[in-house]
Amino acid sequence: MLLGIKPEYVEIKTEENISVIENVIIGIYNKSLTKKGEYRSLIGIELL
Repeated sequence: MLLGIKPEYVEIKTEENISVIENVIIGIYNKSLTKKGEYRSLIGIELL
């Protein structure tokens, strides 16, 4: 089961700037996303 949380906004900080993104859903999963455990998170291309 994947739990979804919808915050008012998310701030993404990089070395160059801070982006504020609205209308997002954060998915929380208690297990590994892949068999090898190589991913810790997934992010949509529009947030990058």
